[in-house]
Formats: sequence, structure tokens, C-alpha cells
Amino acid sequence: MRDTALTRRQLLAAGLGAGAAAALGSLGAAARAAAVPVGSVQTFYDRRFARSRLLAAALPQAARPRPVQGDVTALLGLVGPARRLAGPMVLQGVTTEIVPFCLEQYARTHHEVRLESRRLDRDLFAWSLTIHARSPAA
Repeated sequence: MRDTALTRRQLLAAGLGAGAAAALGSLGAAARAAAVPVGSVQTFYDRRFARSRLLAAALPQAARPRPVQGDVTALLGLVGPARRLAGPMVLQGVTTEIVPFCLEQYARTHHEVRLESRRLDRDLFAWSLTIHARSPAA
């Protein structure tokens, strides 16, 4: 007789896969709702995690995911004070939590931002950071 019982590992793998699909789907809906032109979307993945690149490529408008590895210093120029925004810009990805957190905190001092983030597993988060030029003080 064949054993058809699920192992704990199979159950966890199925749960993580379903959770990742649900998180990516909700982030996709948020990106479509923002109606941001394709050219202003940049996608990132954490090169330390093999699944990160695959999941990042599945995000909406993810033309060419770029690698990052924990240190976001090189990305701060995308959201800093010298960056003049003609329209909204979206940064998105599947990385560790520190990447979207640091980008949001730095961008918030210069622009209006909205971060959406979902935990995919112990290490990875799927996130979307929408950045708008700060409206002039009235």
C-alpha cells in the first residue's frame, strides 16, 4: 500500500509557495492601482537567495530585476534630494526587510512615499515603494 500522507516539509513548502503567490498578487494589484508608467518601475532581488530573483521577476512590470545584497547605499541616489521626479516612481523587489526599510526612511525625508511589504518566508519580503514628489508648501 502506498503512503500518501503529507510530510511536514511538504506542508511547509506548499504553504510558503501559496503565501508567496498571494503576496505577489496583492503587490501586483497595488502597482496596477497606482497606474505608474513602465519606465519608472525598478525591480530588485537579493542575490544571496536563489528564489529571490525568480519571485522578483514575477512582480508586475519587472523588466530587468537588479541585484542587491543587504547594503542599500548604492540605491540611495534613486530616492535622495537630488532626484527630481517628473511623476511617480516605483521601486519594488523581493529582498530582506532592510532594503525597503532603509529606502523608505531615506526617501521620506525628501518625497512622499508609500511602502507595501509582505513577508514571504523567514528571510524574504516582497515589497513595493511608490515615491511622489513632495507637493510645495501652501
